[in-house]
Amino acid sequence: MASGTPLQNVRGWLLHRVWTNYWSIAAIATILAPITVLLVLQMDRAFLTDALIARDLTPVASADTARDFAGIAAGIDTAFMTLYFSITLIVLSMAAGNLGVRLIDRWLEKSLVRITISVLSFSLVASLGTMLAIDPDAVISQTPLGLVLLVFGLQLAAITTLCVALYDLGRTMFIDTSIAALANDAKLSEIPIVSKKCGGDDFVETITATRAGYIEGTDIGRIVQKVQGQCNRVRILASAGMHVLEGQALVQLSAPFDDAEAIRQCIPIGENRSNSEGTVYQVRLLVEIAARALSPAINDFYTALACADGLAEVISASRDRWIDDGDIAAYADDPRFELPGRDFKGLFEDPLNAFRQAACQYPSVSIRMIDNYRRICETLHQNDRSEGFILMLAKLARDLAEHAQQVTQFDRDSQDLSATWRDFEALIGEWNITLSN
Repeated sequence: MASGTPLQNVRGWLLHRVWTNYWSIAAIATILAPITVLLVLQMDRAFLTDALIARDLTPVASADTARDFAGIAAGIDTAFMTLYFSITLIVLSMAAGNLGVRLIDRWLEKSLVRITISVLSFSLVASLGTMLAIDPDAVISQTPLGLVLLVFGLQLAAITTLCVALYDLGRTMFIDTSIAALANDAKLSEIPIVSKKCGGDDFVETITATRAGYIEGTDIGRIVQKVQGQCNRVRILASAGMHVLEGQALVQLSAPFDDAEAIRQCIPIGENRSNSEGTVYQVRLLVEIAARALSPAINDFYTALACADGLAEVISASRDRWIDDGDIAAYADDPRFELPGRDFKGLFEDPLNAFRQAACQYPSVSIRMIDNYRRICETLHQNDRSEGFILMLAKLARDLAEHAQQVTQFDRDSQDLSATWRDFEALIGEWNITLSN
């Protein structure tokens, strides 16, 4: 599963679009195949065929057999490609319908998918080229035997790659692997931040978006280089996953800046949300999978439980991104650059509220998530117990417990929810932390 990290600039966005698709590497393989055929053909005419005959390594008995073999290989490659595309479409359609359409974006980025199509494309074109290069009436010494061996080797590679790819497609339907991959990818380090006091809004220059879309990343390091010592404060409002409208503010500067386009080049904007946005996308995708699993059409609460556990892992790994109220996140390498929305609350508050709305009708899922909030706090060390972080998790747990209790119609479920919340409340009470109403 592709990890997906925020793109850094417009150039990176373009390269990402070109590279992470079904056709780019396959197109390169299709172009390289005839070049390879011509090179091997020249080697055959120069020395390779004679060397194979001299060492009694002739792979075929006659030129006619060699041509037939190349034709059969081309037919096999065509069948393999048809089979792989058909199974891929079926599996992805079924998986997307049951698990979430946005998972397709991650599956398309998998290297194995692109490698498989490229190997099959290369083998097909090479087989066709070999068939054209062989004269069926020629004597064996004038037959390009090196090309025949090339086609045979490519068939072995194609069969092996296809077997691995079909196994991988089968595993695609096992949602737990996707959930685990999402959780691991979401834990990857984001832009390093520190906390600083939030200053005023005394900005004199605002750089706006020239098109609407979703922010796919921000090359903060390059923005730092562009601005240099011209500004005492720079507030970067655009963050990965954020939707902006044409004319909406992306960056605010405390001094005039005459090269707005250079800044815009550091903030790629895509037409739709994608896995390249990193943690913000992956956390929301975990919530989406859980919500879809809890829908009446699917009713798979075990998948939702796995998503709850995955979210707990990501929350625990991201706790150092907490910024207290009244402060603002800033770029760790240069705190002049403020990054609102890049802190813990900006990443998790909305998706965790959405998780509550989906999980409230399932007491088992609600109980698991409340317990996960408590377990996260239990793992905090004495010097790591930020009161604001703990209070946010406690509020999320209390809201989930109350919401689920209002929905449930069975007293035992309500009692279990209340007991789970009381365990969390007792824990924070031991730390002399009080949750306000």
